[in-house]
Amino acid sequence: MSAELPSAVYLNIKDFGAKGDGKSDDTPALLKAMEQATSGNGTIWFPTGTYCIHPVKVPSHIALRGDSNWGYENKGKKDPDFEGRTTLKALSGNARALLDCHDTRGTRIIGLTLDGNKQGESMHGIYARHTGCELHLVVEDCRINHFTGSGIRLEKAWVFAVRRCLVMWNGEHGIDCTGGYDGWVMDTMLTANAGAGFYAGGEAPKGMEEKEKKAIGFFGSASVMLTANRIEWNRAGGIVLNKSNSMQINGCSIDHNFGPGIMMIDSTANTITGSKIRTNGVDCEGELSCQIHLEDCKGTVVTGNTLWGWFDRGEHDYKDADPLYGIIVKNLTGCVVAQNAMFESSSIEGIRDHGGHESTVFENNTYVKPNIRIKK
Repeated sequence: MSAELPSAVYLNIKDFGAKGDGKSDDTPALLKAMEQATSGNGTIWFPTGTYCIHPVKVPSHIALRGDSNWGYENKGKKDPDFEGRTTLKALSGNARALLDCHDTRGTRIIGLTLDGNKQGESMHGIYARHTGCELHLVVEDCRINHFTGSGIRLEKAWVFAVRRCLVMWNGEHGIDCTGGYDGWVMDTMLTANAGAGFYAGGEAPKGMEEKEKKAIGFFGSASVMLTANRIEWNRAGGIVLNKSNSMQINGCSIDHNFGPGIMMIDSTANTITGSKIRTNGVDCEGELSCQIHLEDCKGTVVTGNTLWGWFDRGEHDYKDADPLYGIIVKNLTGCVVAQNAMFESSSIEGIRDHGGHESTVFENNTYVKPNIRIKK
């Protein structure tokens, strides 16, 4: 009975001519199914298979749904199906995203593997942007990998949720939220991306026209709750935020990123609480080799976190005794950095304080220096 349920209540993509054989172009079938979904049953079901498609524009109030049942990695060659069994795979990359959700409202992308197939120069997995109305885009249980751009690009995206996803091996960031706000990222892994795990640039991308800059207006990120995520092995850092505000980073595991675990620059009214921040700033020069970096921030709270260096871990050939610093602070106003446990968090210093603070509290932060030799 349960095996028949999806085809009974959903639109089956194969009924529109899709093959799912990893070779055929299934774009026409997807376009037909989405057109019908907008006028009737709003959910398109993808049975097990690899559906090769060109980039498409996704309409409002439909769902793309499958049961990819992806894993993590094929360690020891024990799991050849680790990338999942229900995949949308890019045939081309001359577009901003494989699934373009520009001005798309109430859309759900659930249970699929999105494979960018390294197509194009900067194509994202999912792109979203609003034009004055809340989107409420939801991405759930998806694996998003091998895109030349970011796994998810939220540009002036207003109200979104990313839950229980794995965003991995993308050419830019895991989630680029430059201009995105009012969202939730929960129970998600942002792993081994070439940029940051979660990113907000603070400034308009190079080459953007003045008309576009004015239309977007805001290039930080705001009011996003990052809760219970694992953010690891990203080249530019774990969470990198510029000119952002009202961000909540709670209960996350931020581990072995090749830039700072968390970096906030010129950002206001943010919280970093109850997170485990471990072995970040790997192979970085100078003060980029740190767990947390705060500069020119206002009204920001960093409390109740655990920072650890784990200097004897062996899965990476460390260039130096990284991280060198636990928390780096400069020019803070109205901030609190308190009650953080920094047991062997960093090889040189627990808190490197460059001063320039106003009405800022540092108290009850413990630091135990590791007994190791710093390599030079």
